[in-house]
Amino acid sequence: MKQTYKNICYRCGKERIVTKIWKEKIGNSIVENTETVCPDKKCQQAANKDIRKQKNKRLQIEKRKRESIRNRKKIKVHNKRARR
Repeated sequence: MKQTYKNICYRCGKERIVTKIWKEKIGNSIVENTETVCPDKKCQQAANKDIRKQKNKRLQIEKRKRESIRNRKKIKVHNKRARR
């Protein structure tokens, strides 16, 4: 009773095509990865653009968070020295 899984493109609704399957060992586990693309090239290009935008936005958020943490640590160190 194994059901087939269909990966549908979130932009156009067409069934995506498997382009690459690979296995990785992470710790004691083996993970199987599957890369899929939309059969419509223009749709896939637009999807790639959306993915790049999301990735850049996430990286900017992480960068601001790291800077904020670094600044808080500097303020704490400065306050401790000023109190002495």
